[in-house]
This record gives sequence, C-alpha cells and structure tokens, in this order.
Amino acid sequence: MNYTEIKALALSYADKSNASEVVNNIDNFLRIVESKINRTLKTQKMQSSHQITTDIDEEYYALPDDFGGLVDIEIRAEDTSRTRYTLHYLSPEQMNQRSSMDDDGRHKIYYNLILGKLHIMPPKDAQLLELVYYQRITALDAVNPENWISTIFPDLYVFGLLVEISSFLKDPNAASLWNERYLNVMTEVTADDTEVSTSGTSLQVKVG
Repeated sequence: MNYTEIKALALSYADKSNASEVVNNIDNFLRIVESKINRTLKTQKMQSSHQITTDIDEEYYALPDDFGGLVDIEIRAEDTSRTRYTLHYLSPEQMNQRSSMDDDGRHKIYYNLILGKLHIMPPKDAQLLELVYYQRITALDAVNPENWISTIFPDLYVFGLLVEISSFLKDPNAASLWNERYLNVMTEVTADDTEVSTSGTSLQVKVG
C-alpha cells in the first residue's frame, strides 16, 4: 500500500473521514507512528552500510542522516583490504581515561557515539571506517509514497494511525483496541525477520 491508500484506509476504519481536524492532522499522526517504529523496530531489512575515510587530525565524524542505531563498526587500511579490525566501545568517561595502548602492548581503536557524532580514538589517517547500522524508515509523503513497511506490512501503519486518531478523539477504548493490534503486528514483523535470518538448509555433517 502507498501513502494515500494507508491514510484512506485508516480514516475509513475510524469512520472519521469527514472530521476535518483528524484529516488535517493525519500527516502529524503518521510522523508519530514512524517515530515509534524507528525507536522500537530493529530488523535486517533496516540494516545498511556506510563508509568514512579517516583523517589523522579528526576524532569526530558525522553519522548518516538516516542513522537509527549501530550494529557493527570496523576499520581497514583500504577498500580492498581483507584485514579488518573491530572497534571497541568505551563510554565517553572511559575514553578520556584510556590510553590507546593496552597492557599487553596491542594497539586498539575505541569508539563511542556522542552529540550525534561518531568519536574514535586514537585518530587514524586515510583508513576506512565501515559502519553497519539500522536505517530509519523513509517517511511517507506525496514525494515518497512507499517504503518497505508500507509495502510488506501496511497494517503496521494503519493500526498505528488508528491508535493516534483514537487518542486524538479521546476514545481510550478504541485506542486500546488498535494499540493491541499494532503491537501484535510489530511482534509478527520481528518474528518474520527472525525466521528469514535463520531459514535455509541445515548444516549437514557427513560421516564416513
């Protein structure tokens, strides 16, 4: 389903298609639903990668505009290099206290996320940071009428909108009903992601 179809179906369910205040606020309700989805849903379909070239004089780097959470972060000398090192997380306080040299003499690279930026230590020159991260869903509107959730799980959008419409209309019973259905679909989306990630032929051990 697309942007227009999702809004129309939600209004039809709510039987408030002629309520001007609801219609006028439907896009605001949509942003609230998308904010909830981005905060709570973390699936493989939301994963993306991003590369950053480091600079010896720079410890702080901008995150992707659609960044919704970190999955993994590695560093390598160049794009074709097979040697990768996983960065180690430290809190900002630990980052300030820790030197770049471990007790056993091995150099490690540390990171944290602060003020909406990626902080690494020690700074590196002309190497590639590769982030795997959760990508926030593209907001639905007239310009971007579809995203993967609206295409595969449109009921998540519809039920989420109905929660906000019912709350706006001060109908707690309806809000509770639609919220239960919204949460059920959210559980199904997560279960579907788990099933896809673990499906396939089982590893066989050949004997003899």
